[in-house]
Amino acid sequence: RLKSENKFEFTYGKVEVRAKLPSGGGTWPAIWMLGANYDQTGSTWPACGEIDIMEHKGNQPNVIYGTLHYPGVSPGGGNSGNTTITNATSDFHIYSAIWSPTSVQIFVDGTLFHSVANTNSLPFNHDFFLILNVAMGGDFGGTIDPTFTQSNMEIDYVRVYQ
Repeated sequence: RLKSENKFEFTYGKVEVRAKLPSGGGTWPAIWMLGANYDQTGSTWPACGEIDIMEHKGNQPNVIYGTLHYPGVSPGGGNSGNTTITNATSDFHIYSAIWSPTSVQIFVDGTLFHSVANTNSLPFNHDFFLILNVAMGGDFGGTIDPTFTQSNMEIDYVRVYQ
């Protein structure tokens, strides 16, 4: 896991990550952002906000999810969209989000696949930090293939434009 908490936190901009995803049933790679105030009284999850730029289920190869979590839609599925790409685990793809005071837009290889209007009532108007990780199993990742031995998520670059 890589995270920028207390190293780089920001409000609004374009986030771009070029990555090749792990393969195997039960893998759950994610490129996401969490509200930097998550540990403050009254701002616990989902009140702090979460922007999932990319989540992938190894049990659903090539389906890419983008989700926003905030009060009223989480816990639960969140405000989510998905798209299908080719070769998510064998080729690099660019996963990105454009986050502004008016919207959060999520893209794969420059193609928009999910957009949410941002308002003052949503928790997407303060500092966030980045997290890149690979989890295994869980509610989202699903059953881990009993023959699974290893895999990895390769990151070419992470860029934030403001």
